[in-house]
Amino acid sequence: MRREDIVEEMKRDFRGEGVGKPRKYVGGLLPSFCDFLIELEAPGKGYASLGDLFAVFPQITEGVSTLTVALPNGGQKTIRPAYERYHDFYISEKHRLDYPRSQPYATGKWSDYRRWLDALVAMSKEDLEWVAQASVSFVLDELKDQSFDPSSVRTEPPIFKWLLEGFDFGARAKGEPTGAAFQAMVFGYLRADAPHLQVEARKARAGSARTKGIGDIDAWEGDRLVISAEVKHFVVGDADVGDFTHFAANVTERAALGLIVAEDFQDGVRGKVAALGLHTLSRADVLRIVSLWDPLKQRAAFNAFQWVVVHKEQNSGLIDRVRRFLDSIVRPKDEKPVGSENDAVE
Repeated sequence: MRREDIVEEMKRDFRGEGVGKPRKYVGGLLPSFCDFLIELEAPGKGYASLGDLFAVFPQITEGVSTLTVALPNGGQKTIRPAYERYHDFYISEKHRLDYPRSQPYATGKWSDYRRWLDALVAMSKEDLEWVAQASVSFVLDELKDQSFDPSSVRTEPPIFKWLLEGFDFGARAKGEPTGAAFQAMVFGYLRADAPHLQVEARKARAGSARTKGIGDIDAWEGDRLVISAEVKHFVVGDADVGDFTHFAANVTERAALGLIVAEDFQDGVRGKVAALGLHTLSRADVLRIVSLWDPLKQRAAFNAFQWVVVHKEQNSGLIDRVRRFLDSIVRPKDEKPVGSENDAVE
């Protein structure tokens, strides 16, 4: 057989033309034969058939299923390492994931292709290298490249993290209620963090008593209060702790989780709030938690924030501030947002 004949026969077997089921493993088996013979320095030795090779390198049959020969100075050699190299090359390096992974089966079928070996053993090193390269080129062309394409990934920015870092919650547009943006942020946080609950949003400074709520933001499971939050867009001090007594009593009798969410807390205040059975969250605390969220959860939180701004607060100045913030944020390498609101502060 000529080198071209062997390669063409390999292609037909690979595709299953005339032999029934495709034998894709021959795309690695044939070049493995070539490497095996080159490593044994068979080219130029005058071998006319595989039997001649076995006369110098006796075949080992006991306990093995693949082509294995004994070396003159001891030890043995098999086609398995060569096949493993091509197997890894196709799958791991070239991402031809449709290439079969049955290495022991493939090398165990070597005797089906003894006619190839009878021809290959008489070829020059250059011919063997040509056959190996032609086989590899065929397999790479025949099988689809399934390399992962990073450009196919839709990237989502950490939008809620950017909001916490870059939005000016302290600024107010004309007519914007104090703390409205901060309360909307807390609603977005709770809505995304507890999607299994029905979270109620209220307008800032509406007063929970007037709206028949427990806290500024309440989260329910059916008729059972699960979480209630009082939102304070300032640094909570000792003098403010007494204002939480009634809220703490309402939360406790309902066996709910009570939160005081504030810009920050003065030293020692967190412990006094905790003594009431309440939990404290500063904006920095929320930022640390949100930084661990995946981008989709962050988007859900931002959508909830924006919903409160547009549909609950309904303040055009705040709506414009949020829109300008969205227009101004960029995504630099360190993922820090840059905001440029330039709002007049009331």
